[in-house]
Amino acid sequence: MINKKKVKIGIVGVSGRMGKSIVLAAKQYPNVIISSGSEYKKHKDIGKDIGVLVGEKPLGIKVTSDHDDFCKDINVIIEFGLEKATNEYLSLAKRKKIAFISGSTALKKKTLQAMKLASKHIPVFWAPNMSLGANLISLLSKIATKKLGKDFDIDITDLHHRNKKDSPSGTANLIKAEIKDSLKEIKLENKIVNISALRSGDSTGEHSVIFSGEGERITIKHISTSRVIFANGAIKIAAWLYKKKKGLYTMSDYLKI
Repeated sequence: MINKKKVKIGIVGVSGRMGKSIVLAAKQYPNVIISSGSEYKKHKDIGKDIGVLVGEKPLGIKVTSDHDDFCKDINVIIEFGLEKATNEYLSLAKRKKIAFISGSTALKKKTLQAMKLASKHIPVFWAPNMSLGANLISLLSKIATKKLGKDFDIDITDLHHRNKKDSPSGTANLIKAEIKDSLKEIKLENKIVNISALRSGDSTGEHSVIFSGEGERITIKHISTSRVIFANGAIKIAAWLYKKKKGLYTMSDYLKI
C-alpha cells in the first residue's frame, strides 16, 4: 500500500483560541500533521511542547518565535491573528516559498494588495470565515437579493463574543459586499444595506440577513456554536491548497461556487 504524503502545517499564534482548536482538530485528519507553532517573542509559552499546551500527550514540537525554526519542516502556514501577524507571516511565507492561509478579518487594502503580490510566487488563501455554512449564507443572500432587492429592505445582524476587536465582522462585510454586487446587477447600487453589530457574551459567530417587505419577512441565518468549524475548515483548506499552483484563492475557489 502506498503511503500518502502528509501535509505539514505550521500554526501562527498556536497558544491562542484558534491555534489550540486547530491543533486539536488536526488529530482527526490522517493526511495532515502539525509540525510547528509560533508565538511572539517573550510569550509565556515559548519553549513549551504544543501537545502539552492543548492538554494532550507531548508532540515533541516546541512553541517558537524564531522564523527559521518555525519554517524548517512545514508545507503550509495557517494564520488567524491580527493584521501585524498577517503581514509578518505572509512576507515570511513568500520568502520561504511556503503556501499561506489567513483567516484574519478587518484587513486593510494594503494588506490585501500584499497578498495579491505574494500570490505571484506562492499559493495564498484568504477568507474571513472558513465555515461552509457561513459562506453559503453569503451565496444565498446574493441570490435572494436579485429576486427581492427591489421591494424589500435588507439588513445584516452580526453577533460575536465581547472580546472580538473588529466590528462589523469580516463575514458581515463579505455578505454585504456580495449583496451590493447583486444590487448593482439589478441597477439598485444606491440601496442602503445596514449592518447591526453586537459584541456580547461568548458567541463564536452568528449572522443573519433579513429581507423585510410589506407584510412579510425572510431571514437567512447562520449560527456558529464552536470554533471547531473554523479549525476543520482551515485544515481541509491546507490539504487542498498544498496541491495548488501559485495564485490567490478564496472560499469560492475551494467550494467551487
